[in-house]
Amino acid sequence: MQRALLVALAIGFLCAVVGVFVTLRSMAFFSDAIAHSALAGIALGILLGIAPVPAAVIFSLVVAVGITSLTYRTSLPSDTVIGVFFSGSMALGVLLIGLQEGYQADLLSYLFGDILAVGNMDVILALTLAVVVPAAILLRSRTLIKVAFSPDLAQVEGKQPRTWDYVLMTLLALTVAVSLKTVGIILVSALIIIPAAAARNVAHDFRQLMVMAIGVGVVSAVLGLTGSYYLDTASGPTIVMVAVTFFVASLLGRLHD
Repeated sequence: MQRALLVALAIGFLCAVVGVFVTLRSMAFFSDAIAHSALAGIALGILLGIAPVPAAVIFSLVVAVGITSLTYRTSLPSDTVIGVFFSGSMALGVLLIGLQEGYQADLLSYLFGDILAVGNMDVILALTLAVVVPAAILLRSRTLIKVAFSPDLAQVEGKQPRTWDYVLMTLLALTVAVSLKTVGIILVSALIIIPAAAARNVAHDFRQLMVMAIGVGVVSAVLGLTGSYYLDTASGPTIVMVAVTFFVASLLGRLHD
């Protein structure tokens, strides 16, 4: 439970920071596609006898780069490209799962999350990325904001929007991979999107948006984990439902104003 609490704090913070820029860029569908593409990476890792998380990171990065590259290189709308990769990755993941022999408990834990099963290396990885990824984002937050709201102006100023798209995709893929054991493939995009969405309902500027999103993400992770312990429910869905409660409350508060 102590390891689970540390991971919950790290993941709640990490997902909230990344989620702010994901929502600013209207990339909710993209983050969902990256999360579900991790299924194929994990299944491939188990099939080949290698560590599932690194395999998920590599495969997610390939998908992220593929989506971004095709969006720039073709006339297809971004949601169409994402839909192709989303469905293709899921289909590949299911096919690879079918090649597994017998019951795969590890695979199911990645699908639905099992935060109580995290080990010391999972804690170290989560804490490390919870420092490195937000630091990389916040140090370049002005550039990322400019790229999000005015890519043409950013291009004129020499900010290279395409390069920063690849950077953000990489950070998103890392965030998804390290969050898999917490809430699982099915729900990880919810933990990225919902805290930021709740914060956007009530925040008045970027600083408030970031602080409120982090608050919702961390509190949801801790309350959800604690609630799942006492209610004997699955930790991942419980964490997400707490975040949804915050979103509904923020939405009601905005409608009331």
